[in-house]
Amino acid sequence: MEGYANLADLMGNDHTDGHFLIFQKFEALSAQNLLYLQAELINLQESLGFLVSRDVGDPEKSMFTRDWEALSSADDNSQWQKWLEIRRKLKEYYKAIAQHRMMTGLPAPNSCDLKTLQQWLERPGLGNCALVGADSDVYENHKQTGLVTLTARGREADAMTRLLVNKLPELYHWAIVQPAHRLCGWWIKKPVGFLDRAKSEVTVMEEGQPKDSQDTESGSTTVAESTSASSESNNDADIESDIFLYRDSHIYRIATILGTLLSSLIPIAAIIVLSFVKNMTARLGIVSAFTAVFSVSLSLVTEGKRVEIFAATAAFASVQVVFIGSTNWNQG
Repeated sequence: MEGYANLADLMGNDHTDGHFLIFQKFEALSAQNLLYLQAELINLQESLGFLVSRDVGDPEKSMFTRDWEALSSADDNSQWQKWLEIRRKLKEYYKAIAQHRMMTGLPAPNSCDLKTLQQWLERPGLGNCALVGADSDVYENHKQTGLVTLTARGREADAMTRLLVNKLPELYHWAIVQPAHRLCGWWIKKPVGFLDRAKSEVTVMEEGQPKDSQDTESGSTTVAESTSASSESNNDADIESDIFLYRDSHIYRIATILGTLLSSLIPIAAIIVLSFVKNMTARLGIVSAFTAVFSVSLSLVTEGKRVEIFAATAAFASVQVVFIGSTNWNQG
């Protein structure tokens, strides 16, 4: 496959989890279309007003304003025909408004996914400049402000989870997978072609062509390497595009475990520290510090609302105060 078919296969392949479904939203053209529809409706409204004013003085048409059947079944039903024309145009106008609102509400693409797509298009062994017409630069940097993605990747996750999704696969690949391959000549995680991959949730990370030092693109979460370099050392793998798959579900599970550990360790650490400090002033300072750390941690590892974070922080501070009051340390 070449050209649009090749690019569509990348975008529509369920193994890429929709990360490359990136398109232009043409917001300016959509707004101009709305303006034209609005102008057409205004003209139709004026035409209808003229017909109504004309028919008011006609005794045979005086019932038009009170009887729909008389309006629609009259021999001269130009007023009703104008209404039907307005109805069609109004439906088109409202549909365009709804579509415009939907498109402008779509999220911008993940910068790493977009960079991966750009490099995929450029590489001879991958996209090989899939688009050569007027849309050849549709994904270039100067046009990124008009791009949207159909996959809201990580928008529902907390800040820590988003950070792990973007960085953990890259770190793991750089620190473990690549060194193991350089030292032992085998992949801990093998590259897999698009055609024979098992269904999975994926994240995408893009790499430059391997040289003496690996130039890994930051923030991406599908790992793609140079086809020529990988083909020489991986003859047993069907490498259509040298993509390494890392499941999002595994990263979300790690984030959940880390968040749970953090939520349990902070209160325990606060109690332990307070039990060794005798000076009341120092204790109050420790309570303030741990309370601040707790509230910041909640904002990073949970999706809680402000009021929920305030309530949890107040409860945590209360626990510390109760602990201080229940101990018999003398003030220093």
